[in-house]
Amino acid sequence: MMKINAYMLFFAWILTALGASVHGEEAPYALSLGTEAPILSLGVTAYIVSQYAYSQMEPRSCEPNKENLLPWDRPFAGTFHPAFDDVSDWTLYALIAFPLGFETVELALGNSTGSEALTFFLTAAEITLWQSSLNLIVRSLRLWGRPEIYRSGADRSRGESWGSFYSGHTGAAFSIAVFSSLWFMEKYPNSSYIPLVWGGTLGLASAVGIMRITAGKHFPTDVIAGALVGSVSSYLVLRLHKTSRVKVSLVPGYIGVGVSF
Repeated sequence: MMKINAYMLFFAWILTALGASVHGEEAPYALSLGTEAPILSLGVTAYIVSQYAYSQMEPRSCEPNKENLLPWDRPFAGTFHPAFDDVSDWTLYALIAFPLGFETVELALGNSTGSEALTFFLTAAEITLWQSSLNLIVRSLRLWGRPEIYRSGADRSRGESWGSFYSGHTGAAFSIAVFSSLWFMEKYPNSSYIPLVWGGTLGLASAVGIMRITAGKHFPTDVIAGALVGSVSSYLVLRLHKTSRVKVSLVPGYIGVGVSF
């Protein structure tokens, strides 16, 4: 717990230093009942379904066959380096601390309003909810086993060991990276640190994916798919909350509402 708190303080300090001098005038994202109600209600339903599907996963009775894997995944069958599993966890924790620490300190310093902070944390929760739910539902299909079960003497008795596709760690990492970077870019559009934020967050997310492969938890295909799903999830949810998406036009005798995507 002390290590997690240290990560949060470290990244909060970095982002505060980067953003404090370029605070934007208008909040780029906002909440609305019409947006939050379906996202949260459907998201909670999807999460319940995903948890049930994941809990019902059973191991396959057949032996894993490398020939059934995609050609570029076969060389990684049998990979097993458990130390990288732990390191990938801690790297993901650091990446999670990146946006959370940033917005917490920004709020404490008065650079964010209560409304902005609420939008930030609720949007992050919605992205996590949907990304996690979709990942567990897809993994419960057991399309193929983890790389580690292809080695001799591996434990194949756990159902989740047969659900390698796609990487939840990588999906979470890239959803956080894209969320953090887009938020920073929209809030501080004139900041010269935007490339650094994008490079840093995507670099850490990529490191998580590489370590999941090295640990023997996922194949390259699992990691690539996770990166794509995580990135798209953040983009779409943030897009739904963009304040410029909804415009109201007032002319004599007419009131119009336009919605853009």
